[in-house]
Amino acid sequence: MARAATSPTHHWAFGPLRSPPLPTVKNSSWPRTPIDFFVLAKLEEKGLAPTPPADKATLLRRVTFDLHGLPPTPAELQAFLADTSADAFARVVDRLLASPRYGERWARHWLDLARFSESDGFEYDKMREHAWPYRDYVIRALNDDKPYARFVAEQIAGDTLEPITRDGIAATGFLVAGPYDEAGNSSVSTLLKARIREEEMEDVIAAVSQTFLAVTVNCARCHDHKFDPVPQSDYYRLKASLDGVRHGNRPFATPAEIRARDGRASELKALAAEKDVQLAALEAGTRARILARRAAQPEAALKTAAVLPAPIAQWTFEGDAKDSAGRLHGTLAGGAEIAGGRLKLNGLDAFLRTEPLTVELREKTLEAWVSLANPDQRGGGVFSVETRGGSTFDAIVFGERVPKRWTAGSSSFERTQDISGPDEPGAPGEFIHMAIVYAADNSIALYRNGAPYGRYTPSGANSTLRTYPAGETHILFGLRHTGAGNGFLAGEIDEARLYDRALTEQEIAASANSRGLPRVTAEELAAEFTPDERDQRDRLSRDRAKFREELNSIPRPKLIHAVLSREPDPTFVLERGDVEKKGRQVTAGGLAAVTSVDSDFGLPQNAPEARRRERLAEWLASPENPLTWRVIVNRVWQHHFARGLVGTPNDFGVNGERPSHPELLDWLASEFLAKGGSLKKLHRLIVTSQTYQQASSAAGAPTRNPKPETRNTVDADNYFLSRYPLRRLEAEAVRDTMLFVSGQLNSQMFGPGFRPFKVTVSNSHFYELIDSAGAEFNRRSIYRAGVQSAKDPLLDSLDCPDPSTKTPARGITTTPLQALSLMNNAFVQRQSVRFAERVKNEAGTNATAQAQQAWRLALGRDPHPDESRDAVALLQRHGLESVCWTLLNSSEFLYVR
Repeated sequence: MARAATSPTHHWAFGPLRSPPLPTVKNSSWPRTPIDFFVLAKLEEKGLAPTPPADKATLLRRVTFDLHGLPPTPAELQAFLADTSADAFARVVDRLLASPRYGERWARHWLDLARFSESDGFEYDKMREHAWPYRDYVIRALNDDKPYARFVAEQIAGDTLEPITRDGIAATGFLVAGPYDEAGNSSVSTLLKARIREEEMEDVIAAVSQTFLAVTVNCARCHDHKFDPVPQSDYYRLKASLDGVRHGNRPFATPAEIRARDGRASELKALAAEKDVQLAALEAGTRARILARRAAQPEAALKTAAVLPAPIAQWTFEGDAKDSAGRLHGTLAGGAEIAGGRLKLNGLDAFLRTEPLTVELREKTLEAWVSLANPDQRGGGVFSVETRGGSTFDAIVFGERVPKRWTAGSSSFERTQDISGPDEPGAPGEFIHMAIVYAADNSIALYRNGAPYGRYTPSGANSTLRTYPAGETHILFGLRHTGAGNGFLAGEIDEARLYDRALTEQEIAASANSRGLPRVTAEELAAEFTPDERDQRDRLSRDRAKFREELNSIPRPKLIHAVLSREPDPTFVLERGDVEKKGRQVTAGGLAAVTSVDSDFGLPQNAPEARRRERLAEWLASPENPLTWRVIVNRVWQHHFARGLVGTPNDFGVNGERPSHPELLDWLASEFLAKGGSLKKLHRLIVTSQTYQQASSAAGAPTRNPKPETRNTVDADNYFLSRYPLRRLEAEAVRDTMLFVSGQLNSQMFGPGFRPFKVTVSNSHFYELIDSAGAEFNRRSIYRAGVQSAKDPLLDSLDCPDPSTKTPARGITTTPLQALSLMNNAFVQRQSVRFAERVKNEAGTNATAQAQQAWRLALGRDPHPDESRDAVALLQRHGLESVCWTLLNSSEFLYVR
C-alpha cells in the first residue's frame, strides 16, 4: 500500500492550537475588535484599505438575515435608526441572538452538514416518520447556546453519556441521518449485505470526520490516504469506534423513564395476572362439568371421530394466554387482550409472547384461525417462532412484500419467497384458517382454509430449515418478530396450534375443519355458573379490567429515528476495502496525525459499543484536538462572509485551501475554546467587528496605489476582506422572507414537519408534489419534511441541495429557471397577493403610501423618488399585486449587501 504523502508536522491543520499575539497595524484607529487587527494587517500588507462602514439600514438588514434568515421589520428599522447610543448595534445583536429565530436559522446550516433527510433514499425511499426530533435538537441546542464540546459529544454518543437525556438520544440522529439501503440490507446474500454495510459505514465515518475535523478520512478506506497523513488503519480504527451504529427507530425515552414505566406496567400486569389465575381456577371446574356432560352424549363421539395429530401446543384463548396444557404461559403486551375466547390485536403495539419452548423444534407446522381487521395492512405477524431477540424467526405473515397476500415470513427474508396465490378474498372479521408446513426436505408449503396456497423450496446459503433450541425459542402472536416496529397485526386470533412435524395435505385439510375441538363458549360457562360463582367471577373481572385499564393508560414512549446500538463484530483492516480480504484486527481509535491528543483510546478489542463511541466523543471534543476548534470557527466565519478563512470547509487537508488569515483562524479558535465553546459569543465577536460592518461597495482607496481598479485587481474575490461580500439569500431564506413580508409566516416551532406532497406506498414510497396553501404549509422552510424524492421546485431552482448529501457550502448559480420560477411559481404568485393585501391594510388607499410601505417591508428602506413614481404608475395600471410581485423578483430582495 502507498504511504501517506505528508507527515503531521508538515501540514498546518494538524499542528497544535496556539493563540498568536495581535499584529501591529499602521491605522490603529480603525480596529474595534482583535479580528480587525488581523484583517487590517493583511490589507496593509497588500496595499489595501478597508471599505467605509455600511449605513445603518444596510447593517441592520445584513445582521438580521445573518442571524435570523429573515429581514428586520419596519418598526425594528425605525428604532435602530433613531438610537444614536454607542452600543445600539451591540444591543441589536444581543436581541437577535436571544430570539428563537436564531436557532432556526443556524440549524439549517448544520443540517446541511449532517446530510439530514427524512427518507431513506435508494429505490424504496421510505419515509422516516420519526427523524424530525434531530432537527429540533439542533435548533434547541443552538438557542440554548449549548457548549460546542457537549454539542459534538452528544451527536456521537448522547445516548450513553451521563446523565442520559432525551436531548442526548435525539442528538445521535446525526450518525444515522444519511441514506439507508433497505433493499440491500434485506438481501438474502450475506456477502451483499456485508458490502452494503461497508458503504453505510463509509457514510457515517465521512460525516463524522468531515463535519468535525474537515479531514477526508473516507479516502483511506481502500489504501493509505494519497495526500493527507491518514493511514488506512486509521480509517478502520474510526470504523471500530462506530461499527455498533445501526439505523432504525427506538423509544424516545431515557433509561430512567423506561424503567419507571416498565416497573409500574409490571406491577399492574402482575395484579391483572393474579386475577387471571383466580378466574381460570373458577372457570376450570365449571368447564370440566360441561365437558363431562357433553362427553356422555352420543353425538360427541361422532364429532371427535376424525383422528388428528396431537400438537405440541394449542392455544384457544379461553380466558387466559396459556396453551391448552398450561405449560407455555403467555404475556400480553401493548393493547393486546383476550375476550370471548379470542386474542384481540390492535395493529399498533399489541402482541402475545410465550415462555420458552421446552422442546427443540425443527420440522414444524404453524396454523391459526385468524380474522383481519383491515385487508390493506402490511407485514403483520399472525404466528411466529423465534429465537431470543428475533434474530431468527419463521412466521405466518400477511401482506409484507406483496399487498393482500400471505407469506412465510423469515429473518432477512432468508426463507421467504413471494407467493403467486390470490389476494385475500375474505371480508374484515371473517375467520380464515392459515397453515405453513416446514418439511425436512427444506420445502415450505402454505395452506388457506385447508387448500394449497403456495409451495416452494428456498435457496441460498442461509435458507435451510432452522433448528429452534429448547429454552431459547419463543412464540409470538400478533407481531412478526421482536423489534419489528411495523410488524403488528390488526385483527383477532381464535385458535392456534404448533406441531413438531410437517403435516400432510390431508392432515391440514382435516385440521382446518376441526376448529374448536373441544371448546366451551363463554355463553355456556355463564349459564353453568352458580349465583355465588357468577358474583365471584364478576368481581374478579372488574378488578382485572381496572388493572388493565390503568396499564393501557400508561403512555408508551414515542419513537425516534436515532442510533440503534449493537455490539459490533471484530473490526479488520480490509485490503482494498474488500470485505472478503480481511487483514489485521484493529481497536477503536482516532487519527494518529493529531499528535496533541492521544489517538489510542486504550480499549480492548471486545470493548462495549457504548464505550467506543464515548471515547471517540471525548477525543473529538478534547480541548487538545486542534481540528475540532479550527473547523467550527471557520464554518461560522463562512456563513457571515460567504467563504471561510479556509475556503474548503470540509477539507483542511493538503488538497484543501490554505487559510487566508492563518493567525486569525487560530486566534478565533483559541478564543472560542477559552470562552467555553459559546457559539453566540463567537457570533457577537464577529458581527461587532469593523470587518463585518464594512460596506459591500469596492470604492475604498488603496494605500499604495490611488487607482480605484487596484482593489478589484488585488482583492477581486474579497479574499483579503477589503469589503463586505454581496450575497444572494439561500433558497429557504427566500421562501421564508416572502412569507414574512406577506404576513403569512407561521412561527410555530418544533414537531413533525409539514408535507407538501402526497405519499403512495406500493413496495416503494412515491411522492406527488402538491401546491398547498394555509397556515400548516406556511411554516419556516426548516420544518418542511425533507424527503429525497420530493424536492420543492422553487427551492431546487435556487440551489437548495439534496438532503442526503453533505453540503458544507451552498452552490450559487444564475439560471433562466430561477427567473422563471420566481416569476411564475404558484407560491410566489400567492405571496404577491397576500403581500398586497397586507400593504393595503397597513398603508391605506393612498398609492404613494402603499409604495412606501411595500419598500419598507420588502427591502428595508423607503423608495427613492423615481422608484416611488414608477411604482405608483405600475400600481395604477396593473394593481398593487404587480408592484409586490416585482419587489419579490428584484435583485435587492434576493441579495444581502
